Amino acid sequence: MMNKKKESTYEKVKKRLSDEEIVESFVFRNELSVKEKTQADEEFLKLRLQKLKEMSDQQVLHSELLRMKYLMKDYFNQNVYDEIFSFSNQLKQYINLIKKTHTDFAKDIDIHKTKLSRLLNDREAPNVELMYRLEIHSGKLIPANYWYKLHSKKLEQEIKDNRKKRTQEYKRVKNKLHFKNPV
Repeated sequence: MMNKKKESTYEKVKKRLSDEEIVESFVFRNELSVKEKTQADEEFLKLRLQKLKEMSDQQVLHSELLRMKYLMKDYFNQNVYDEIFSFSNQLKQYINLIKKTHTDFAKDIDIHKTKLSRLLNDREAPNVELMYRLEIHSGKLIPANYWYKLHSKKLEQEIKDNRKKRTQEYKRVKNKLHFKNPV
């Protein structure tokens, strides 16, 4: 029965692919001994390190920026705020990756260096225009909405945590709506 099932599957696949394509897509099971596996792992690591050494500075930067982007993306899927992923910390990391001075980077994105300093020290909130500039500066590897999400996560956390400010603002409101037993 198993043979007929395999033959049936083969016939279905053969309708879409040539025999060469089927052979190329076949994955062989690993039947290596522990010693052979260790040796294969060492060879792979050696090859990987060699390829890393051969990468140009631009290729290294590209991969680091992609890494930064994917770490941000993973962070966005979490329901917790992490200071490491604050806008200011990620901007610092970005500037370090591109190996620019703060002055040169400020010129690159057309803002005053003191404004950049305030952004990096979390003394000023970024605006949408800056996020567009960061997007294009990164070669569109890190989209403007990623920079926005970093900032908005912090705002969300501040709204949750700032009970003092909430209480102050509550006192300023007149004619509040009142409901009995909300459903």
